Amino acid sequence: MFYANSAMPNHYTAMGTLAATGCLLRRRPWWGGVIAGLAVVTLMRPNDGAAVAVALLVATVAVPALRGRAGVRIAAVAGGLAAGALPWVVEAYLRFGGVRERLVEASDTQGGMRPVLGFVHQFTALDGPLLCRPCDGDGVRPPAVELWLLLSLLVALGLWSARRAGTSRVPLWTAVAVAFAAAAQYLFLVPYAAPRFLLPAYALLAVPAGLGLLAAADRARRSRTVAVVLVVALAGHLAVQLTLAHAHAGIQERAREDWRRIATVLHEAGVRAPCLITGNSATIPVAHTAGCSSAGPGNRRRADAVVTRDAKPPEWARDWPAHTVPDTYNPGWTVVVRP
Repeated sequence: MFYANSAMPNHYTAMGTLAATGCLLRRRPWWGGVIAGLAVVTLMRPNDGAAVAVALLVATVAVPALRGRAGVRIAAVAGGLAAGALPWVVEAYLRFGGVRERLVEASDTQGGMRPVLGFVHQFTALDGPLLCRPCDGDGVRPPAVELWLLLSLLVALGLWSARRAGTSRVPLWTAVAVAFAAAAQYLFLVPYAAPRFLLPAYALLAVPAGLGLLAAADRARRSRTVAVVLVVALAGHLAVQLTLAHAHAGIQERAREDWRRIATVLHEAGVRAPCLITGNSATIPVAHTAGCSSAGPGNRRRADAVVTRDAKPPEWARDWPAHTVPDTYNPGWTVVVRP
């Protein structure tokens, strides 16, 4: 839940992916849930929505147990994808000149999506940073590897327990397949990493992993050795994850304190609401903290100040009075104010 209160799309894509997949795989599918879940995923991240939709469509066609009412299943998946994509397409034409232009700009922003060993970057990002860009030279502390090891073990145990119980394994294997489809682009196409990118996959894998944990707990009731191993494994997992969460929460808290320091410098320089601040994307939270509006660097006529970090202000503001922001967690912040 580290990302749940953040303005990040991945938590919502994870919940939408889980909802759409679960509603489709029910004994009596809930079509409204399929449509709503996929619409949320696609609206938040169209590439994630497309990956999940394709995986669900392939499962519907390829898995005999899912072919019943295949036409309705396909229509629900396609409807959810279209419902989420429509506002994205409209915005693409209004703001970017078309779908192709928006995709090209998005790819450029990502550093150019191409075949890469992205899973190596995701592996090294298990213990941070929250955004590994670039990831060259980044390593991973051994304790953090336990997440993938424990998850893999529990997923395998969950699939095995379902087979042993004689229940249908189609929903579990489909969840695993959709999880891989949702993660594939980040594992093989995106040249950098962030742990949040894999949240949709983790959400789906949590289902068979949960069954695996229940199977282990059932065995632990009959074996003291298994009980001890299970308790130690879970305690170790919680210790590692809570330590990482606490460390990154502290980093985020100190980094966000920079916004207040920048706002203080702005206020001391006479910039107060109503005001407009320009700069890069980091200017948005700074402007909010200072009580100002934010805009791109093209608003030279209306801007009251420009906030930069490790960069020169635009040419039209280089003769404005400059103020260095002291004692920041991330160094290099400078504020230039309209005279």
